[in-house]
Amino acid sequence: KGPTVLTPHDGEWARLTDDAGADRIAATREFATTHGVTVVRKGPTTIVASPDGETRVVTSGTVALASAGTGDVLAGAIVALLARGRDELDAATIAAHVHGAAGARLGPGLVASEVADSLPVVVADLLDRR
Repeated sequence: KGPTVLTPHDGEWARLTDDAGADRIAATREFATTHGVTVVRKGPTTIVASPDGETRVVTSGTVALASAGTGDVLAGAIVALLARGRDELDAATIAAHVHGAAGARLGPGLVASEVADSLPVVVADLLDRR
């Protein structure tokens, strides 16, 4: 009965839905509303959609994050924000942005543990810019 957040990349999306779909935003929104879940459709541009249809686009990602285990880091960041009381849409959007910024900061050749270690640094940098 708790919140459900799915985090597929486009390859997983195609297996999950049998649809590669040209309109990633509309397809992600439709899936979220139809199934009553929050979806984080990962990619260099990440689409985050909630069960009520609200949809956000996160552009901080990078292809460098297409590395084993980085999706697990994103899932952990989402769960951490949920545990701190954020709703699913905000938790997913914030985590996707910070995760993408960490990946962009590290660049090609990164490994998942480096992304996890970079999250606090990225958050501190973002807070300093306020």
